[in-house]
Formats: sequence, C-alpha cells, structure tokens
Amino acid sequence: MLKGNSSKEPAWMLPVVIIIALTLMTLEPLSAQETTSRPRLGLALSGGGAKGLAHLGVIKAMEEAGLKPDYITGVSMGSIIGGMYAMGYTPDSIASMFREYDWGPAMSDRISENKIIFLEKKHFHNSLIALPITRNAIHIPSGLISGQQIESGLNHYFWPAAGITDFSRLPIPFLCLATDVVTTKKVIFRNGYLPDAIRASISIPSIFSPVRTDTAVLVDGGVVRNYAVTELREMGADIVIGSYVSFKGYTEKDLESAYGILKQIGFLTSLADYEEQKRQTDIMIEPDLAGFNTMSFNEVDSLMAKGYREALKFKDKFRKLADSLDSFGPREPVLPLPDVKYYRFDSIRVTGNKLITEEQIIGVLDVAPGENADRELLEERIELLYGKNWFEKVKYRIIPTGNKMILEIDCIERPKAMLYVSAHYDPWLSAGAVVSISVRDLLTTGSVINLDSYIGQYYRFRLSAIQFVDKSQKFGVEASLFTDNTRLPLIALKTETGPMLSQNLVTSLSLSKRLSLNHLMTLSTSLENQHLIPDFVASSHITRLSYDYLRFMYTYQANTLNQKHFPDQGITYGVSLSSSKLLRGAVRISSRRFVYGPDDQDSPFSFNRTYMTRAWFNTFVSPSEKVTLSMGGDFLFSTGTDSITKGSDFWLLGGTEPLTDHSITAIGFHPNQVLVRNTGGVRFSTDIEIATDLHLILEGNIFALTEPDRKDGFTIMGGYGIGAGYMTVAGPLKIGIMHGFYDRQLLYRNIKGYISMGFSF
Repeated sequence: MLKGNSSKEPAWMLPVVIIIALTLMTLEPLSAQETTSRPRLGLALSGGGAKGLAHLGVIKAMEEAGLKPDYITGVSMGSIIGGMYAMGYTPDSIASMFREYDWGPAMSDRISENKIIFLEKKHFHNSLIALPITRNAIHIPSGLISGQQIESGLNHYFWPAAGITDFSRLPIPFLCLATDVVTTKKVIFRNGYLPDAIRASISIPSIFSPVRTDTAVLVDGGVVRNYAVTELREMGADIVIGSYVSFKGYTEKDLESAYGILKQIGFLTSLADYEEQKRQTDIMIEPDLAGFNTMSFNEVDSLMAKGYREALKFKDKFRKLADSLDSFGPREPVLPLPDVKYYRFDSIRVTGNKLITEEQIIGVLDVAPGENADRELLEERIELLYGKNWFEKVKYRIIPTGNKMILEIDCIERPKAMLYVSAHYDPWLSAGAVVSISVRDLLTTGSVINLDSYIGQYYRFRLSAIQFVDKSQKFGVEASLFTDNTRLPLIALKTETGPMLSQNLVTSLSLSKRLSLNHLMTLSTSLENQHLIPDFVASSHITRLSYDYLRFMYTYQANTLNQKHFPDQGITYGVSLSSSKLLRGAVRISSRRFVYGPDDQDSPFSFNRTYMTRAWFNTFVSPSEKVTLSMGGDFLFSTGTDSITKGSDFWLLGGTEPLTDHSITAIGFHPNQVLVRNTGGVRFSTDIEIATDLHLILEGNIFALTEPDRKDGFTIMGGYGIGAGYMTVAGPLKIGIMHGFYDRQLLYRNIKGYISMGFSF
C-alpha cells in the first residue's frame, strides 16, 4: 500500500556544517581523531524524464573514484534510477534494463495483441473511439495514460524488493517524493510497496494519470520539489552530491512565446525550491543535455556518457573525498538484494472491484495460495486479466505481514458496457460507420453481449451472447445472429455471369473452448438463409434465388500477432471442417416464386449434403527493425455444385482483405472476384517501414483452383502488387496497384488499383 507523510524541513545541525566544510574545502584526508564516526554521504537524483539516464554516468564516475552513497533520494525519473541503485543494481545493469525495455507500449498503455484474450482481440486497437457507458451517460475518459504497462515494468524490475516495506532496509536507504494535489504538499515515501511509491513519484501531470488513495491524489514529486536534498539531510547525510538534469528556467528571450511563459509558470514553485536545494548541495553535477528531451529513452548510452563526462570534471574532488571518508574506516559493503525466484502466498485478495466479483478475478488469475508464483507467471496472469477488457488498469501488489505474504490484486474497473466507434471506406463496401457495443454480466455473471455493426449501403450486423460456464472463463456457450448485404462481382447464373447482391441471415449456436490465450476451438451449428439478387436482367427472368442451409462446423484458430495492423511478428493459422445440407430452395421468376424441397423431383437445386475443409496460415518475421517478411497459404476443398448458380455453397477469391466469412484474399484481383470450389495457394509479402508508421508493401501470390463448372483439371492464377500503408489515429490507410493473371478475367482489366481507409468490421 502507499504510505507517505508530509513534513517540514528542519534545520541541520551546526557541527555537521563544520564537518562538511573541513571535508570539502580542505579536501585533505581527515584523521580519525577529528570525529568518532564516518561522515555519511548522500546522493540526490532529480527528475527529468529520459534525461535522468545521465544519472547513471554520474554514479559510475563516483564508483570509479571509490564513492558509494549511504543514502539516496530520488524524484520522478530519479526515483527509478535511485530505487534500482538502492536495491544493489549496478549502473551498467540498470542501463541494460533500459535498453531492453520497450518504452513505446509503456507510454501508450497498449499491450501486444498476442497478450489479449482471443475473443477480445477484435475490440483492441480497432476503433477510433472507445467510450465507457455508465448508467447515466457515456463517460469521456481523461485521456491520460493509466500506467498499466509502466506499473507492470516496475513490478518486474523491483521484484526482489517486494518483501521490503521499510525503504531504509534496502541495501542503500532510499526515499522518493510525490505531490498531493489535494493539499498541494509534497509526500515523502519512506515505506510501503516500492513500485507503488515510484509510480506515484513519476506521475507526470498530463502524461500519466494520478495515483489515487483514500485521502490523496498523487502526481510527480517534481511539481513542488524536483531535487530532494533537505530529505537527504534528514536521513543523516553529512555530505551531499547531487545530479540535476531537469528544467532550470527560461531566459527573458525564451519567454517571448506563450509556450515558454506557460512552462515557466508551471515550474515556478519547483524552480524556486531548486535554488534552495542547490544551496544545500556540496558537489553539484549538472550535465549539458542540449539536444535531448524527456522522451529520449532510446538514447541510453549517449545520455549515460553525458553524465559520466560531466562527473569526470569532479574526479579529483571525488577521490579526495573518498580518501577523506576512508580515513574514518572503510564503508560497510553494499550487498545487493538476493534474486528471488518466486513467492508463496498465504492468501489472495482483490481491491477496487465493484462490478466484477472476487471469484471471477481470482478464477481468471488461476493462482492458488500455497503455490510457488514467479514474476513471469504473475505478469502473464495480470496481462490475461487486462486482456479481458474488464479493467482500465489492473496490477498486483505483494504485502508481507509478519511471517505471511499476501498477494493483492488491485484494479480500476471499466463500466460493464463499452462503445466503440470508427469509420471505414473502400470501393466495395463504400463508406460506413463501424459501431460496436460490448456489455458484460448484463443478465448473468459470466455473460458477454456484443453488438457489432457496419452501417452503410453494404451493411453488416452481428449480435452475439456468450455465457461462460467456468471460473476461468475458458468454456463458453454462444448464440448469435448475423446479417449482411454484400455485392458479389461475378456469379454464374445458368448460362450467364454477372454481379449479384448477396443478403444473408445466419443464426447459430456454438460451444467454444479457449485452449490458451491465443488459441480457440469452436463447435457450432447454424441455420443460414441466403438471397442472391442479380444486378442484371437475366434471360431466364430470374430475379431472386433463396437458399436455406443447415450447417455443422468445427473450427480451430490461433492468433499470436503482436498487432492487428502491420504486424511484424507472430502467426495466424486455423482449420475448419463443415458439413452443410440445403433444406429448401426458392426461385423468383418475374413475379412468381417457386419453392423446392429435397423430395421435389423437378427441383433445379442440388440437395446433396456438401462437405468443406479449409486450412490457412499467415506468419510474420522481422529480420531487421524496419523490415517484415510474411508468408501465408490457403487450402480449400469442397463438394457440391448447383445447376442454377454454379456453386450453391460457394467461396470467393480476391482482394487484399476478406469481405465475408467465405472470402479468401488474393492480390491482383478485386474482392470476391473469382468463384472457386477447390483451391490451394501461397502468398508472400515484404513490409518496409520507410518512416514511422509509413509502410512500403510488396506482395504476391499464386493459386491453383477449380471453378464450380470445371469437370476436371485446374486453373493457375496469380498476382502481385506494390502499395503503401500508413497507420493513422483513425485506422490504417492502404493504397496500391496490382496485376493479376487469370484466363477468366472477363469484365476486369489485369491491372487494378485498391484503396481502403479506417478500421474494419
């Protein structure tokens, strides 16, 4: 738990001043007769965002001179560096951690999509607006980063200190500062859960959301004190070395802009306090970090080198100070905290939950008291909880009480209902709005209702209700209703071929089992009603065809992509097996409608049972930071044709994205352009990120296929293309040109263009 206290700064004693003066002004070794105890050395590390990485160079230079602090204070970024160093990490090991840490997700709250539970993947990173819906209104969020990812990182790296609640018991005694915006006072963290204290200290206003307790709203300590020397003196430091890397105020020339004036005003209190703290500092190190900013986290080595070079200017003073201190006797060695492999918890509790029961949360967590739990396991389970879309933020906290350990799951819940809104355009679906609503536990505990829609000329609507039947929510029963209106470019109608409008209504019931985070198995039965409406006047005078199918299907799917759009690692694959039976067929000729069943001898429809097997995969690898290679394949085998439409249960090939559940993508062709019964093909692509979020895409594919009217043999078709993609806040923008070769192009040219904008249904 967070524990802190506000305090006034008491004056430090005159004898201490005399000792410091003798030590630093004469810079001569002190004899043991001058004092009976070794003077204590304190290190103060300021805030400054990524520029705080320069502190590591300062610490390294101090260590080379033989100086090790007895106390450390940190503010904001200085609290992370100082806390790690206080635990016993070396400057080089801390630098290595920062090199490895991915700050992009940490500064956006986004987690890799392969950590999202399978059924929730469609909602993550696939909307322009995601708004919680409360009982009274749609809730507009603050827009601040909640800190989900940064808190996960703090828990990971401060894991060895989880059992220490008194920060003076760290290998080097430590404290950090935050600011309570309720009282406008600083809060000193001397004890509590170390990752919580540091999270409060780094809560930069307008970037990270504040940390809320029962009585306080905590933000970055730098709001009132960005450099804590007074607290070092109170801890017992006789001599203070300070590293300051933060804002030092603008000159009159810099204050000609509104931005400069506003920033100066925002830092007025902190700047005045900085001058006071500086006067209490014996050796002040202030690296010149021009050219770096608070977000330069990818410049670890350069920033560390800047701090090191600045600290080397004090090399002689450091060595003389070390000799002077050693004349009182050697400093006690600093022993790093032991590496804790796992903790065993006596109990587990949940805090912050009102809508979701403790039983549900602990059920998904799937960690039991008495079991060994390491940090990787807890991180995985917390990500699983977060990936269920239940929480704005969820984390764990380890609380030692006496000889027992408690695992606490602390959460900030989302409302039960979420609204997702975005827009989409492509030439085949035209322009439309993508609107989704997801509601949890509306009727029963463990239920999820989803309404997904594409509102436009070529609409799509899907309503589904899932009831999970176990605590970990791995087994679910789902009822769904789907309808769409899609234009199919080329469908054979007896002896003619032309575009048709396809209107479908599908009701289904399914059983699903989540085998793991990214793997799902489903067994379903569905009643499918399809209407085909020709866009042309047929010589047969047919104006509408209707089919009623009963289908049974088994599907296994996996998706480990790290992101939905422009992925650079991961794989998707799956297999589906289905059997379908035409129950009824109907033909409208002019104004007359004829209905046929399996027993009608003169039926133009085929009522034979048909079978379908489909398998697919797409894999993505990145041989370098900016290049992603992908390879994929599709295999389809189906039986049965219809004498009216040449493919009663047809599949369609073409396009860069599938338009329906019966679509297979194929570069070089318009969506749903080629009607197929059986096919097998492979595709390749290269994605080059030529600038941030701007992609150059080269792709190609080749297929062998049999059309519904082919008696034997197969056709070879293929295509290739070049395009560009850009990830905008409103979704991906894709545009390009492609060439396809197929001896049945009919109404379409070999060279085609494509464009799509926005998130998809």
